[in-house]
Amino acid sequence: MTLNKRISKSNNKTKTTWNIINELLGKQQSMQGMQKLIIDGTQLTNQQDIANAFNKYFSSVNNSVSNSDKLTSSNNQQDAT
Repeated sequence: MTLNKRISKSNNKTKTTWNIINELLGKQQSMQGMQKLIIDGTQLTNQQDIANAFNKYFSSVNNSVSNSDKLTSSNNQQDAT
């Protein structure tokens, strides 16, 4: 199939065009997961363990920011009185 036909038959012409460009440039997408993660000296290699570690970290960041916002809001209310 020619490149023009491939693009014209595509439902997402922009994506198809970029896929063709990347193919012609020799770029290939890699869907490889992270091979290992070291946290506090402990090496994680299991994909599920790595995902859980990221989840735990980003959940704690969210909680930390949320609690910080509550403290700031509380302090602002006290200053207003």
